[in-house]
Amino acid sequence: MLLLLWLLVFEIGWLVEYTHHASVWFPVAGLTFASLLLLGFSVLPALLAGCVLITFYTARHYNIQLPPWQILEAGLLFGLAHILPYAVGAIALRTLARRGARDISRIIVLFLVIAAASSFCATWLVLPTLVITDMMTEAEIASTWLPFWIGDMAGVMVLAPFFVGLLSRVLPGTLFRLTDMAGLQQQGFSSRYLLKLLLNGLLLSACMLLAKVTDSPNSAFAIFFLVIPHMWIACSESPLLNVSSVALSSFLIAFWVHLFDLMDYVMVYQFAINVIAANTLFGLAIPTLLADNLQLRKVAFTDSLTQVASRDRLEQRAALEISRSRQEQRPLSLLVFDIDYFKKINDEFGHHVGDQALQQLARLAQLSLRPTDLLGRFGGDEFVVLLPQTALPAALLIAERIISELCQVYICDVHPLTASFGVAELHSDEDYEQLFRRADRALYQAKQAGRNQACVAAD
Repeated sequence: MLLLLWLLVFEIGWLVEYTHHASVWFPVAGLTFASLLLLGFSVLPALLAGCVLITFYTARHYNIQLPPWQILEAGLLFGLAHILPYAVGAIALRTLARRGARDISRIIVLFLVIAAASSFCATWLVLPTLVITDMMTEAEIASTWLPFWIGDMAGVMVLAPFFVGLLSRVLPGTLFRLTDMAGLQQQGFSSRYLLKLLLNGLLLSACMLLAKVTDSPNSAFAIFFLVIPHMWIACSESPLLNVSSVALSSFLIAFWVHLFDLMDYVMVYQFAINVIAANTLFGLAIPTLLADNLQLRKVAFTDSLTQVASRDRLEQRAALEISRSRQEQRPLSLLVFDIDYFKKINDEFGHHVGDQALQQLARLAQLSLRPTDLLGRFGGDEFVVLLPQTALPAALLIAERIISELCQVYICDVHPLTASFGVAELHSDEDYEQLFRRADRALYQAKQAGRNQACVAAD
């Protein structure tokens, strides 16, 4: 199956043949790279057979009069020259991707560098091979190497990601998958994707038609407007759909170049699609970077043990709510509480039981709060509850409700879990630190009064 696909893809590359032996759009390079990346050396027989068969076809196409054994030799040498640099590049990318799979932007940069380097090496291995085997003359190298390199690079940079996504879905047991890299897990098909694809295709066709009608070199640069829809797709669709859209644009460019006879501008188009592909690949990293940032925010703003707000998050939210309370002239209250005899719990039952007690306290307290309230861990066994739009009587009721819920909980079925609360309402001239100190003093009074109760802060 791979051999037939390889031969078919090779044939498609003839659409934009720039000069003998050089197409500025060489999609089979992308398939070679992708198959080596996914399946390793097991694909070598199919790839080598494809190179030999296509060499016989090329000799006939260009009417090269050579004996069959020499064409066979040329095919084998072409196969080795074509496959070797892409095999090295695929192995390098697979190894580096597995080592640094979290850093998608780094993997993308590595892929782009490897794509450019491996296609350059393939160019300067294949062309001398063709000269040695009398498939082309040495004088032709000067006019052939640049379009040859651009064609191979476009094949790898633009189409290899598409072939990786396609083959990894249909072939079992691949060595590498697009979803192996963190952040590139497949998402569902978007109903708007076809509309985006249609708009992209219309814009591309309009740009190509403009070049045909005006016959102006400057008009060819309009193709760079494709960056806009492709970045739109990159930021809103799954990785496979993303690379599929780039592959489709690449094919449409080759098709319109062939149909409109725009070979004079083909180098501009291929440079453009390479740039667009690179931008699109970096666009794949955007959702991952956003997710990583959200995760970092969650880590910074969430207490790892109890999963309530961290002290930093609590203080930031408190400053915001206090400012809002003053502007809207609405009440705001604060609860400060901790577990009674927490040190004794740790000493008698162990710190792991103490951690469980903190988690139970946080869970029960959270169940007694409204969505607008914020529970945070201040430090150790001390917690704070921020109660926006809450006057002192209502805040005291919330504290007493949490105390009532805790009465039903026992540590290791023998030690009751209780807590003491300090309750304070914001004064018009107070900041968060002053409000906290009053609530904390009220907590100390609750401890002095016998624990397992709530005390209101003095004015």
